[in-house]
Formats: sequence, structure tokens, C-alpha cells
Amino acid sequence: MGKIKVLAPEVTDRLRAGEVIERPSGAVKELVENSLDAGASHIRVEVRKGGRALISVLDDGEGMGPEDAVLSIERHATSKISSGEDLSGITTLGFRGEALPSIAAVSELVLQTAPAGASAGLRIEARAGRVIGSRPAPARGTTVEVRELFFNTPARRKFLKSDAAENLRIISALTRQALCHPGTGFTLHVDGQMCMELHPARDERERIMQVYGGKFLEGLLEAAADEEGVSLKVFFSRDGIWRATRSHQFVFVNGRPVRDPGLGHAVYSALAALPPGRHPVFFIFIEADPRTVDVNVHPQKEEVRFADKDRLYRLVRGAVRQAGRMENPSGKPLSPDYGPGAAENSVSEGPSVYSGGQASYPEGANPLDLLAGNSGGGKRPFIRLGEMFYAYSDGQGLILLDQHAAHERVMYEKLLKNVGLAPGQFLFPLCIELSPGEMQAVLGHRHLLLELGLEVEEFGAGSMILRSAPEEFLKKGALDWASLIADTALGLMEDGGADTPELKKKVAARLACHRSVRGAEVLGEAEFSRLLDDLERCEDPEHCPHGRPTRVRLGHEELKRMFRRR
Repeated sequence: MGKIKVLAPEVTDRLRAGEVIERPSGAVKELVENSLDAGASHIRVEVRKGGRALISVLDDGEGMGPEDAVLSIERHATSKISSGEDLSGITTLGFRGEALPSIAAVSELVLQTAPAGASAGLRIEARAGRVIGSRPAPARGTTVEVRELFFNTPARRKFLKSDAAENLRIISALTRQALCHPGTGFTLHVDGQMCMELHPARDERERIMQVYGGKFLEGLLEAAADEEGVSLKVFFSRDGIWRATRSHQFVFVNGRPVRDPGLGHAVYSALAALPPGRHPVFFIFIEADPRTVDVNVHPQKEEVRFADKDRLYRLVRGAVRQAGRMENPSGKPLSPDYGPGAAENSVSEGPSVYSGGQASYPEGANPLDLLAGNSGGGKRPFIRLGEMFYAYSDGQGLILLDQHAAHERVMYEKLLKNVGLAPGQFLFPLCIELSPGEMQAVLGHRHLLLELGLEVEEFGAGSMILRSAPEEFLKKGALDWASLIADTALGLMEDGGADTPELKKKVAARLACHRSVRGAEVLGEAEFSRLLDDLERCEDPEHCPHGRPTRVRLGHEELKRMFRRR
């Protein structure tokens, strides 16, 4: 008897379901896409216990008659394509006939639907992919209820994250759908609480404002381009409004959220030189001839393939570059931390600064004496190299210091230990607008943030109040608090679990990065000495919170080897 066997249908159903539905957010995405394909003007989503206990999607779309409703739970049964040729011009979000069967295979599913104008609809109940009952029922549009998701695939259920983490993934998935379908209204209830309410918007600009707020929208420029078969809109950061992560970067193609690093690179290449470690916000909306876009290349339809990607790259880059030139003809970044003249406007008490390829020293000073610490006064002489590094000596050799990494380590440990960071109250509390996912993450971890010195509270739909922050964060220069809070929320969303020590470390690392000195800031001699003293008191003075070196040592013996003196 041979070793190869044909798997039983119930096994293959579960395997196929795993390719399409990896977690509750995937089920929400697929059901919402079906509602959008049905022409819904409003979609209501409800989830409980991270989507494990319940996912309910109700829409006012065209609905289905009894015959179509029964077939919709059969695998590869679809009204959206009928032949292989149709795959070369997909115009709908769903088309494979896999969504409902895949979800039904790993859950207890109830489908209730009726076509427009019908006096009654049909209610179908299924468990593990098998229909267990059906009966007439009053209905308008379509409602799908999914209960006990992955009840028969314990391995998949076991590897789901906490309810809070899965809720945040669901919010993120629904937010992406809302951004690329501004004409549709969306509401989301999480464990009985209203989490999102978006009324139909006029266009993409209004929808971005609904999700992220007016202040966020004010920080974006708009670009557009049209060529035969392609039209696009891009909303992107004004000069100087950067983020510490790529969290607010989106690409949408024909109403479908997708991942495409190449088009993101087109935005980067069109902008003026970005500061190290900073990233633009952008939303790219592309409408292209469906015959030039292959959407059938990824199980979850999260990637697409273009017939002429170079053309799209050129269009995006050209549109962003043109809009950026109109906003800022000089082409120079305007960031307060990195803007032109930032270094020149800083006062340095240090003995020397390396600038323009030449090192300058105080009159009569010997640079070797300076490095060796022979300047007197008990301070730490140094030479500044470029915009980020400093060279000094501890008497045992040469040390090169990364000022940002070193200050990150100092701020990180102060935050964790609550040492030297007195709470500072804002004279006028700051109102910060957040997306639904960011708001859920921040408010769900208020106690952890308070331990790190940030006092937040809810302030109406889509906004929160920041009442206090570590005094060190308030003392020196302007800080983009909206970016700091949004970046902090991203860290909370990525984990989404309880307030554990590990989560606290991750959030502290993000906060430390925002407040640490930047490349264009010039440290005076007293500031430099204080930084070295603080660094030496750290538990791990050799690495920043992200694991990068804070300094590199070149001992006398190593220097001798470099100059072949041995």
C-alpha cells in the first residue's frame, strides 16, 4: 500500500481556511470586502473577545436570494467571475469564492440575507463548514455572524494573541478599508463599546480627516497625476513633519489596501533629504485599468503585480516632487531638529567642532592635549566629528561616541527607574487627535504610561488630553507631541497585551528616542561631560535600547596595530 493518501474533505477545508483566514482580523477584512462588493453604503461591525467569541458584519447592500445564499457557502462558488479570462480584469474585492466557506470551515456561522425589495430572506446556520439548518427570516441586506472562530483548529486558536491585541488588529484592518472607501460609512463596536463611527465622506481627504483629525490633515500635502489608464492621489508629509516609524504609510490600488515597498520608495526619493531615522507619512491612492493589475498573487490579496510598475513609480515620484517644490521651493527640510541653520544657531562651549572637512581649535590649543584631557578645569574635552559623533580620550585610547545612541540609553534607564525625571505639568493640557486604533491602545495602557510620566485621558471622539510628561521632555526645545504619542501607540498596538515589564521597556525605548539629542544639536563642554557621567551610571552604557553601540573604543595597542607600530 502506498504512502500517499488523499486527505479527507474536512481536513482540506481547514487547511484552505488557514491560507485565507489567519486570525480574526482576516475574517473581518473578507466579510467587509463582500459587503463593499454588494454596494453597501454603511457597514456595521461588532466583535467580542478579540473576535474569538463573535464577529458580526451587517450591511445594507443588495443582499442575496435563497439560491445564491445557499451556494455562497460552497467553496469556489462566486458571482464575480465565470471564466479564466475574467482573472485578467478583476473589478471586485472578492472573487475567489473562498471567504465565506473558509470562515465557515473554522467557526459556527450564521448568514441572514435578502435581496432588495424581498418580503423575507433566508437564515442559514453552518458549523465547521457544514450546513446544519436553514429557515425563512426577515432581513434587509446581509448579516454574517461568526462565533467561536477556530474552535476546531486549536493550534491556530492557541497562537492568537490577547483579546486587546486582536482587537487592535481588527481596528487596523477596518481603518484601512475605510480609508480607501470614503463613500461608505463604517461603525465598529468592540465588546459592546463604540470604537469607530465614520459617516460617508466626500473624498479621500475628508476620510483621512475623519480617521486622524484635522491637525493631522494640516500636516499633509496633496499631489495628483493622470495618464491614460491610471490616476492617482498622494497625501504626504509637509517638510519637517516626520515620524519615527513607517506606521502611517499606506498604498491603495483600486480600492484595495496593499503592501508595495517600491511605491513607498518613490515617495522617499521625491522628498528632500530626510533626517536619519525619520520617515514621512503618506497615503497613495491609485486607480488603474484592472487589466494592468494582477490581484491574484497573494492568499490574503495583500499584494498586487503591475504590468508597468516603472510607470507608476515615475508618476508617484513626479507628483510628490512637484507638489513638494510648490510648497518649499528651496527644497531644504524645515524640521526644527534638522532644519537648515539648526547647528549654527546652537551655542557650543566645546573646544572644537569638525565642520566642512576641517577641524577648528581654540587659539593656541594642541588637539592631542585636548583629546588626552589635558585642558584643565576637570571637564571632558572632545572633538565633534560631523553631525553625530564625538571623539575623546579616557587616557587609555581613543573613544568615538554616538551622541544620540548615548542619550537614548540615559533617557531609557531614567524612564524605567523613574530617576531624575520629575513630572511636569503642561500649562495648557494638549489635545491630540488619534486614529481609533491608536486611541484604543493608549487608553488601554493608561497605567503603564503614567508609570513612564505620561498622564492621558479621553477627550471626546478621536482625541485625548495629555496633561503631564517627564519634566526633562518639557525643558529643551519643541517636541512633536502628536508624533510621540502616535509612535507610542504603535508600540502598544504591536504588542497589545497586558502591562508587562517587557512592554514597558519597549515603550520606554520609543519615548527615549523622541527626547534624545539629534544629530544637528551641538553639545557644549558641560553638556558633554554630563552626558558621559550619566552614561557611566547606566546598567548597560555600551548599547542604546535598540542594541546599537553607544561608543567604540580604540585602545593604544589597537592604534599601534593600525599604524603598523608592532
